[in-house]
Amino acid sequence: MSPAKRTRAKQASEKLFQPIRIGSIEVKNRIAFAPTGMGTARADGAISDQGICHYAARAKGGAGLIIVEHSLCTLRHWRAGAPILSFHNPHTLPWMKDLADAVHSFGAKAVVQLSLGLGRQANPRAAGTELVGASCVPYFVAKGSTPRGLHHLEGVTGATPRELTGDEVAELEEEFVSAAARVKRAGFDGIEVHGAHGYLLADFISPLTNRRTDAYGGTFDKRLTLPLHLIRKTRKRVGEKFVLGFRISGDEHVEGGLTLQDTTQLLPILVKEGLDYIHLSSGRQDALKFLFPDKEGVILPEAEAVKKAVSVPVICPNIHDPLLAEQVLEQGRVDVLSLSRALLADPDWPNKAQAGRREDIRRCIFCNSCLKSLWDGLGTRCAVNPDVGHERFMPEYFPFARHG
Repeated sequence: MSPAKRTRAKQASEKLFQPIRIGSIEVKNRIAFAPTGMGTARADGAISDQGICHYAARAKGGAGLIIVEHSLCTLRHWRAGAPILSFHNPHTLPWMKDLADAVHSFGAKAVVQLSLGLGRQANPRAAGTELVGASCVPYFVAKGSTPRGLHHLEGVTGATPRELTGDEVAELEEEFVSAAARVKRAGFDGIEVHGAHGYLLADFISPLTNRRTDAYGGTFDKRLTLPLHLIRKTRKRVGEKFVLGFRISGDEHVEGGLTLQDTTQLLPILVKEGLDYIHLSSGRQDALKFLFPDKEGVILPEAEAVKKAVSVPVICPNIHDPLLAEQVLEQGRVDVLSLSRALLADPDWPNKAQAGRREDIRRCIFCNSCLKSLWDGLGTRCAVNPDVGHERFMPEYFPFARHG
């Protein structure tokens, strides 16, 4: 690209690289690394050296906000030693602090996506794992509901979970708050409450999976009891300066599930309790093609609708091209873009976009081999980026190296 063209490309991405205030923190640009399970956690739930170098690569690549992958607040129903990050006790904190420090060393902010658990979508065959849910409703993956590369999942019916008792839900609330306090203690800037994708908290919010008759479900208001408790109690414990975000599927795209109208009605209620941002997603296990779209921009209309309904920044995933990213930001349709598969394919996407080197970005091809390798127990890999999963062997991604 000629110097003149490169200058014009840089000027076309000015909004993308403007700082933004999210709660008490200032993020240097409008690019977030979306929470992306990597399957490289240690057996005790701590981050591995590979995980630290993986996140260091995305922070070094220029993302302003790193949202650490789905992390559990408790192993109460997950004792299989599976590779999922966890803040269930303080023993993992030295390694978690290394992760926070690594992200901060490259000028990015670090938030942990904290979860109550996988609920009915956990693997019931994993030793020590108990399948629990808001109600005894299994999932079903219908024909035509999966994206490219995952059609083999169609026709699968999940096992039926056991309905949690009210006392068990109350105990989960306390475990979540304690885990959030550990995230803060480790030096992170905040947490993102994981209320999307059909996991346990999402099942309490959705009318499809919450058929309870107690204080935690049934009516619209009661389906909000659990998320409201989590936000209120966490805010009280961690204080006003610790960032609290919330991720939710704008529309679950299944009959009887959460609709976009439901979401735009409930989110203002949650925001009033002390949320600092909303991170949109779409679909659930029963509707994977909306969760992992085959083309970019699919989730944008849902994010736009949510932005009109809330007063805090809205983060939208599934934008892969810097020019489209700049356009939707300039138009005020969303506030921040989150990249998952795009930053697996090229961790330097932000730096290249800022330098006007759009044509040098290695693009995601939407093959979903990253998901297939993760679900096969091999850790997340990428068809176009052979470095994914091997960052710990690459000196440029050593977070605490001293360079002369």
